[in-house]
Amino acid sequence: MPKTKVHVIEVVKDAELRDKEARASRTIRRFFPNAGPVRLYRTADGRIGIQVDLSLTPGDRKRLDDAYGALMKVLGERRGRPRGAKKVQMKLLLPERAYRALKHAAAASNSTMSGLVERLADGLEKPSSR
Repeated sequence: MPKTKVHVIEVVKDAELRDKEARASRTIRRFFPNAGPVRLYRTADGRIGIQVDLSLTPGDRKRLDDAYGALMKVLGERRGRPRGAKKVQMKLLLPERAYRALKHAAAASNSTMSGLVERLADGLEKPSSR
């Protein structure tokens, strides 16, 4: 029997998003005329969620990307990493067993390997300056 992944999110009230729903619905309907109304919500960790019913065909990928970009302009949000989240790319040479353990732990916690390492680093004690 396959494992079921469940993600629980906490939705918080956001009056600003409520005000943008009608405009967001109009924007989506420019690309998908038969789309249902757009429902916007904010999670407790500050992320914005979008709920909309629409029908897609195999050739609709570009149209969906264009609709998503237009919707992000309505919301005043940008795709990608949240503002202020500075990231540094690095390469690690890990033994195969350590890599597999990290990959397994990340999957078990519904996270990425980078996200897991970030949480582990947050728990490390900062070195004292002498």
